[in-house]
Amino acid sequence: MQVTEAISIFEKVVKEHLNLTPEQIRCENDGEYLIQRGDETELYVDIWQPTETTQWQYFDRQKIAGIFQIVAPICEYPADEHLAMFMEELAHLNFHLFSASFIANSEQRVVSIQFKRVLEGLNETEVIEPLEAVGYYAENLKEYLSEKYHVKKI
Repeated sequence: MQVTEAISIFEKVVKEHLNLTPEQIRCENDGEYLIQRGDETELYVDIWQPTETTQWQYFDRQKIAGIFQIVAPICEYPADEHLAMFMEELAHLNFHLFSASFIANSEQRVVSIQFKRVLEGLNETEVIEPLEAVGYYAENLKEYLSEKYHVKKI
């Protein structure tokens, strides 16, 4: 699937299901969007075509896959003395999540919820379900983690 087709599907779904026009959520570059969920949760959406394959593309290494990704930053890392327990809990929580997973950026010491897939086969359900999942988990788990570990919410 081409990026332009994926963008069309995404924008149609967001308009129909979230009542947001593409103009309300588009960022500076094509295929980049920012969706506000509630007062405190931001979903960053990227639809793009990489120019080079990576070691992580386990399928058809001759054809570089386009990507659909949603990332919602949720909190900063806890104090170092709680970091191991915190990361263990994130790994445990990942087991329970649908269409989303925790990711950790050790450089910036930020934890986010993410969904990522290839563009091939992208359809309306494959857009709205992860948008809802990432948003739901980001809203709820940022509260849970900030209360339990006293981390700063993002």
